[in-house]
Amino acid sequence: MKKSTFLLVTVGLLVLFSSCKPTMYTTHTSNEINSSVILTKNNFKNLGTFSGLATARMNTIGVKNREGVISEARKNLLQNAKAAGVELTGSRTLVNMSIDAVSNSNRVTVTIVSDIIEFTGE
Repeated sequence: MKKSTFLLVTVGLLVLFSSCKPTMYTTHTSNEINSSVILTKNNFKNLGTFSGLATARMNTIGVKNREGVISEARKNLLQNAKAAGVELTGSRTLVNMSIDAVSNSNRVTVTIVSDIIEFTGE
């Protein structure tokens, strides 16, 4: 009886831990646009913080039917900013960009958060 109980518990634990792939989370925070600006005076204003999200299903090879999940998340960020009345024109730029990716065996989800600032030229 003890032997069969031990065998059943062992097989149950093997199935439980081998049937699921863990979810992986990665994040990347940096200034994606390599430029050099010296901010010695208050010559810019923050127009807001915006986010974009993109999700893609995974197949055995990789992401299925998608150009780039990060590119889609960035496009979604810019659409959300435009819906709020803020567009990247003239002296406006993305700063403090953070890219978060969560993936498992079924899908990958990318979230991009960034501030949009405008240089005032003062």
